[in-house]
Amino acid sequence: MSWRKALSADLGGATARWDAARWLLLGAAVAAVAIYWSGLDGPFLFDDAANLAALRPWYNGQLDWRQVALGQPGLIESRPVAMLSFLLSAGLGGPGPLSYKLGNVLLHLLCGLLAFRVLRRALDEDAVLASRARAMAATAVALWLLHPIQVSTVLYAVQRMAQLSALFALAAVWTYLVARRRLIRGPSRSAWLLLFAAFPCLLAAGVLSKQNAAVAPLLCLVLELAYFRAPRPNAIKAFFGLFLVVPAAAVLALLAISPDTVLGGYAEWDFSLAQRLLTQARVLCDYLGALLAPRGETMTLFRDDVVVSTGLFSPATTAAAIVALLALSAIAVALRKRVPSVFAGWFFFLAAHSVESGPLPLEMYYEHRNYLPSIGLALAVVGLAALLPARAFNVRGSRLALLGVVAVCALLAWSAQGRVATWRSKAEIVAQALIHHPDSLRARQTQAFIDLSANRYDAAVAQMEYLRRSPLPRRRMLAGIDLVSIACLAGRDPDPAQLRTALADRQPQITLDEVLVADLLAQASAPGRCPRIGEAQAIATVHTLLAAAPTQPERATPKRQLRYVAALLHARAGQWPQAQDQAERAWSPQATPEIGDLLVQACAKNGQTACARRVLAQLDARTRGYDRVGQARLVRLRALIADR
Repeated sequence: MSWRKALSADLGGATARWDAARWLLLGAAVAAVAIYWSGLDGPFLFDDAANLAALRPWYNGQLDWRQVALGQPGLIESRPVAMLSFLLSAGLGGPGPLSYKLGNVLLHLLCGLLAFRVLRRALDEDAVLASRARAMAATAVALWLLHPIQVSTVLYAVQRMAQLSALFALAAVWTYLVARRRLIRGPSRSAWLLLFAAFPCLLAAGVLSKQNAAVAPLLCLVLELAYFRAPRPNAIKAFFGLFLVVPAAAVLALLAISPDTVLGGYAEWDFSLAQRLLTQARVLCDYLGALLAPRGETMTLFRDDVVVSTGLFSPATTAAAIVALLALSAIAVALRKRVPSVFAGWFFFLAAHSVESGPLPLEMYYEHRNYLPSIGLALAVVGLAALLPARAFNVRGSRLALLGVVAVCALLAWSAQGRVATWRSKAEIVAQALIHHPDSLRARQTQAFIDLSANRYDAAVAQMEYLRRSPLPRRRMLAGIDLVSIACLAGRDPDPAQLRTALADRQPQITLDEVLVADLLAQASAPGRCPRIGEAQAIATVHTLLAAAPTQPERATPKRQLRYVAALLHARAGQWPQAQDQAERAWSPQATPEIGDLLVQACAKNGQTACARRVLAQLDARTRGYDRVGQARLVRLRALIADR
């Protein structure tokens, strides 16, 4: 069968009748567009600015497109497929938020369509539900499209990376299911081409959008175990050997030879590998609660208030969460033969979370991580229909079921609409977060910055005072330093003793939070701004933070960034030997070129021409010819060295 015929068959053909399933899917798609349309005029949010900063200069002709798509040192880290999609959006609609968010809405619909194809193919293999596969798949996708948890992916411009990752992962899984069905009919050359040519291309595109698309082979294994029985064709054995066994062996070898390559990032966080894994059990249960019983008003970007699990009973819900996940998994295994779609959906959910809720050193909690996994949970929910008696599927039962699905979709749409209204304003997002997550450090800090930008200094102080009463020493310290910075920015004259009091709670590990408060202090202590808090106090504060973390590896990114802040402060004070010392400690082949720039200046200022030329050569080697900003930097630094 040709590709065109296969696709036509999967789409149901041009003459397929428009039954309730298709109307449900179309209605959900139209409702999703209507819901998200009102949020397209919302602003850029949080790390949108950092990730999309290069697009406006490109739009204005100041940057080469390759610098946007391949701006990061590594191919995977640069996520070029996602960045190319942003280039397309900016080129068609300009570099404002509207073009990116509109693109995200279209991708949401496309992901929904692909999810329908995947779930329909999967449900076709369920002996009990095969005759209703289209209706069940449409129901699952309608619930997924309208769920309020998707708002923080669709209307968060930069989360297109998560959408594209899900899109290509779904396309790869669909390709696998098509090939698997062909192999059931007998040896098939086209099946081999799908498995070993189309699948890896789609997998690569997903990983180059965002790395968690790497779960696609694992999702295929889940569906294989759920729906297909032994003996397995040689092509399937070769497929899993190539795409699962070989990568797993490579990761294990890397862990044995160089564990820091995979786990070294824990040096940047204030939790360990064991603590992260324990905490993720509770996080997964929280995700389940948000998906199965959503309350749109409690959902938020600001979930850094998650308490880290330090033991099975600290907090006590840790052990309960682990038991709950194991129990649900055991039930799914027990029901595998009778209700394979429940098994498939549940383990699809877990497998899709395996990268971002696994052992990698990542942030604990983000809603957008459920974008792909929630498709699996929707499959498990509709798969429960296989447990219903046959009379539930008669005409009357089917009509009641349809009415029930429409009612649930309406409730989800109402909740999603409420979230979309909130997402039209950054201030509203933060205000809503503070109501339901008052202990979020980032929500408090963001609200303080909003207040500062509006010259509401007392309101900003109130946010930090709340954090200063926290039982967590790190938060008390961060709040204490920010209180000094806010006082300086307000034109007041804080007592330097406040910094010493705050630093009494300094921690043995530097995180990104320390870098942010140090950077604000550096701005607040600029010459002429704060009589008693000047460069000397800012420098002393940064060095005290660094001195408290002697065992933290120098390679840790937050520590390097804090040393860069120290180098900038020393340079601003004209202390070039100290600036060079801190910049040298911050510099590495992976460091940002700004650090190298400062180091070249410091070496030149200190009369160390050989040092300046060495670092300049390193910068030159990593600066691509199309990097106009980088090339201009090299010209400036060469002139600086020549003048010496």
